Amino acid sequence: MERLIILLTVALTGPVMMLLDFGVQRGNAEAILSDSTAVATPTPARAESFPAGKVVERVTTFADVGQSYALYLPSNYMPSRQWPILYCFDPIARGSMPVKLFSEAAEKYGWIVVGSNNSRNGPLKASLDAVAAMWEDTHQRFAIDGKRIYTTGFSGGARLAVRVNYLCSENCVAGVIACGAGFPPDIKPSAPLPFAVFGMAGTDDFNFPELKTLDDALERLGAAHRLAVFDGGHQWSPKEVCTAAVEWMELQATKTGRRKKDEMLIETLWQKRTAEARSLEAAGKIYEAYKVIAALVPDFHGLRDVAEFETKLGQLKEAKIVRAALKDEEEEIKLQRRKAAELVALIERRKDAENPLLAASEFRHAVEELRKKARVPEDSSGRRVARRALNGVFAQYYEGALNLRRRSQDAALMATTLEIAAEIAPDNPQVQYELACAYALNADKKKALAALKWAIEKGFKDVTALTTDKALDSLRGEDEYKALVEKLKVNL
Repeated sequence: MERLIILLTVALTGPVMMLLDFGVQRGNAEAILSDSTAVATPTPARAESFPAGKVVERVTTFADVGQSYALYLPSNYMPSRQWPILYCFDPIARGSMPVKLFSEAAEKYGWIVVGSNNSRNGPLKASLDAVAAMWEDTHQRFAIDGKRIYTTGFSGGARLAVRVNYLCSENCVAGVIACGAGFPPDIKPSAPLPFAVFGMAGTDDFNFPELKTLDDALERLGAAHRLAVFDGGHQWSPKEVCTAAVEWMELQATKTGRRKKDEMLIETLWQKRTAEARSLEAAGKIYEAYKVIAALVPDFHGLRDVAEFETKLGQLKEAKIVRAALKDEEEEIKLQRRKAAELVALIERRKDAENPLLAASEFRHAVEELRKKARVPEDSSGRRVARRALNGVFAQYYEGALNLRRRSQDAALMATTLEIAAEIAPDNPQVQYELACAYALNADKKKALAALKWAIEKGFKDVTALTTDKALDSLRGEDEYKALVEKLKVNL
């Protein structure tokens, strides 16, 4: 049995966050991926039936009409040559989202990009089936370079992107672009790592410590790796970072002989990266320059003379401002973990304390203090710590409750767990909707209707869920429920 913990979270006021823990078996995915490079020769007519240079939102697989993926073919695609391919996995099955984010880079560097519309956080078998279906279908339709197969994913999708290589009898993935999460907990990186890893994390991402720790581990292993940090929370990285990831993979492919050496490409990227480093240093942004040079040196080692920048790197590493920034980053991670642990301890005290009202008050005070820091407009160490800590604890309790619901366990515990999540993110409509479902399952119609009303006021718009979710069956005959449904339909 394999264990997989999948994380999905976004900004505190945005869509909900998830933390799943499932035990599953691999199923047919391993067998299909093991011999997929020998699958039928691509049929040109089938490949050419899709518009090149445009995102196709849904391609139904030959073998299973229930499986589909979004697709981007570069405008110069032709089946007479082989092309790199990037398999994308989003934690809530938004196949076209990553395909759109990578489409500009795919057009520029000649990659096929596909994103599963079925893979999502939840039972792993369903995602493995989606991997197998998309893998087999694309190998039948398109001319794929078997030496240049890449995977990417966000959060739980990042963990799946890593897992794909371990489903093959032989290594089948050249590189993984992991956004917002790293390796599944049951898979530990070890030397020699068979694929390159480009990590991406937002400054406010509560999984930032995980990506930083992974990057440090890969450095110790001597693996090809890089970590790009962007302004934002737990989310897909912006297009420019996606493009940087593809460019980095192009360099790695050149260094490993997976692609023909292109001196013009190397020179273009070299000039771009060295100009960035010099510009940052000239602007007095010493720590930022240090980070760029620290990545530049290993990236271009063996491709360009990096002696100048090796010397510069040694000098900057000893600079007071750089040493202080590196220490601050370590302290942020420690403080984030401590603040999150303090919140969880306060939550547990509410269960056992002689005065639970006092414990609840202390929890609300601690949350509000972090909220104040999280709302500060300017980026700061305090803001990053506050946002990461709040989002991390929110994810823990929100997903804990959803896990209970998936397993049809303890509606009362589900409700109290969601109440904690709702205290952290009171304006999140999805949390309020799930809280309404928990109350309804616990036979508390009054609280269920109040939470449902609040969810709609805060922006919940899923009429289908509202009218078909079995958790709400006990409310169907209530006049207030009917009025809420009609109100939602009218406002759509």
